Amino acid sequence: MRGIFAAAATLALCLSASAEAANNPPKIGLVQIDLSNPFHLGEVEGAKEAARRAGFELIVTSGEGDVNKQIQAVENLLNQGVDAISVNFIDAGAFGPTMAKAKAAHVPIICLHSKPEGCAGALGFDERYTGKIVGEYAAELLKKKYNGDVKGEVANLQGLLGQGLNTDRSGGFTDVMAKYPGVKVVAQEPTSWDPTKAVSITENWLTAYPNLDLIYGNSDSLTVPAAAAIDRAGKKGQIMLVSVDGTQAGLDAVRDGVMKSTVLLAPQYSGFWKAYFPYLIATHKNTTNDVLIQGVLVTADNVKPVMKLAADQVNNMKQFPFEKTLTEIVETYK
Repeated sequence: MRGIFAAAATLALCLSASAEAANNPPKIGLVQIDLSNPFHLGEVEGAKEAARRAGFELIVTSGEGDVNKQIQAVENLLNQGVDAISVNFIDAGAFGPTMAKAKAAHVPIICLHSKPEGCAGALGFDERYTGKIVGEYAAELLKKKYNGDVKGEVANLQGLLGQGLNTDRSGGFTDVMAKYPGVKVVAQEPTSWDPTKAVSITENWLTAYPNLDLIYGNSDSLTVPAAAAIDRAGKKGQIMLVSVDGTQAGLDAVRDGVMKSTVLLAPQYSGFWKAYFPYLIATHKNTTNDVLIQGVLVTADNVKPVMKLAADQVNNMKQFPFEKTLTEIVETYK
């Protein structure tokens, strides 16, 4: 996380140089998994703000959920002569030849949430930390439910297999669960970040595991629909839900008691850095090649100030303090 501070220390310098770069702005590509997931769309808005502040040209594209289309999207950007590309990989292992092409073209690839060979820099969330704080809170919930004993059946709605983000977000959680012999992780299933699949899997679990106590969803985009499926089945209140992302839907669900928690990862905040960090690398202003963003656990105790923060990201974006850590920003909203 200190890498963000090192990068942010150059922020004023970079922004003051924006006018000079206006006639020949650097071109930065941002390649998303898709442009339908609300979190990815929020990131795009944050990336646009980074481009506005620093004065670079931003080109946004995606793989539309298809790894072959994503590879083509990256190669199209290489052909356009961009100065750096930030890639949220669908399957990092499939990009070997494309990474080689980028190296030959002297275009740095900033790897998001995964780190295949050839990355000029890496940026992501501290996913082991994310999974760990969710797991620790889940253990508290189970302890309260069972009058001091940490026990019960839990399941995990995963995202996309092959993505480092998914592996570590689940792994941090199961590492904590493994500390408690009374807790059994009865199921972990991938959804490819598809809400429809999350609903179908949840419905199956309700039949297969009638004593299920808790579901951990690797994204609000999965957990909120899962909560609706639980409600339709008449089991609201029986199964506790914990999640990650801190999207508006997720924060609403925590406020309304539908979910017990989420983790604020702040899409506009992360999107800002997913565009600004490659700009620093492309213009040789970076002081680190790796940045990890740590999220903040959101429960009923702190959801209201966090919702104000989330609204400011959208409504007061031009004044939002993206250069600070999320923990620091949350502190200012108490």
